[in-house]
Amino acid sequence: MKVKDYYGNDVNFEAAANLMNDDIREELHLELAPCTEQEFFDAYAKAHEEKFGEEFAPYYNLAW
Repeated sequence: MKVKDYYGNDVNFEAAANLMNDDIREELHLELAPCTEQEFFDAYAKAHEEKFGEEFAPYYNLAW
């Protein structure tokens, strides 16, 4: 499944999900389900930055 990054580029959601922090991913799953993969991807990027103080590379078209 493809989702859009911050800049509107296609990102493979499954590949990006492999890079997600397990704790954040599980928390969001419990909080947001059911939701679209795009909604989850957007929420994950925000939560990742809040927790780690850095951008989630797949969301901001950074090297990953």
